Amino acid sequence: MVKILKPLDSRRERRIKRRRYEIVNAAALIFAEKGYVSTTTKEIAEAADMAEGTLYNYFGTKRDILLAIVEEAQPISEALFKEVSTLNSREDIITWLDKSLEVFMSRLPFARTLFAEVWLDDALLEKFVVERLKSLFEFLQNFISERIEAGIFRPVDTELATRMILGMFIAPILPILRGIKPPLSTEERHYLAEMTVDLLFNGMRVRQG
Repeated sequence: MVKILKPLDSRRERRIKRRRYEIVNAAALIFAEKGYVSTTTKEIAEAADMAEGTLYNYFGTKRDILLAIVEEAQPISEALFKEVSTLNSREDIITWLDKSLEVFMSRLPFARTLFAEVWLDDALLEKFVVERLKSLFEFLQNFISERIEAGIFRPVDTELATRMILGMFIAPILPILRGIKPPLSTEERHYLAEMTVDLLFNGMRVRQG
C-alpha cells in the first residue's frame, strides 16, 4: 500500500509545486508592472489561468505570494554570494559581476518586485537585502584593505570606498529596475562589469607609460 501511495504523493507534490511556481511567476510580472499594493489576487489568478478561489488553495494571502517571490530568489542569490570569497583576480571579479548581472536580467520581474517592496517593508529589507549584502560588503572592504597594505591602492577610508563602489555598480541598473531603460544586452552587461572593475583598480587618472 505504501509503495503505491508514494509515487502518487510525489506526483501530487510536483503538481502543487508547479502550480505555485506558475502563480509566483504571474504575480512577479504583475507586481513589477503595477506594484504590489495595486495588484489584486484576482488579477494574479487570471494571469495564472485559474479561478481566484483556486489560488487560495496554494497561498493564503497576497503577502504569502510576495514572500514566495523572495524565497524563489534566495537560492540563486545565495549561490552567487558564496562565490564572493573565492574571487582573487581582476578577471575573477569581472566574471562574477557579469554572471550576477546575467542572473539579474534573467529574473528581472522578480528583481523589480523585490527592489520596489524591500524599501517599504523592513522585514523584507532585513531578510533579503541586508544579510546578503554583508558578505559582499565585507569581501570588497577586505579586498581594498589588502591592496592598501600591499601598496597597490592608496590609503582611503575603506568603509566609505566600499559603499561608493557598490553604489557605482547599482546606479546604472536603477533605470532598468524602474522600467525606464530596457534590459542590458550581453555586450552591455560585460562592459558594465569591466567598467566597474576598471574604476575600482585604476580610478579616473590617465595611466602612465
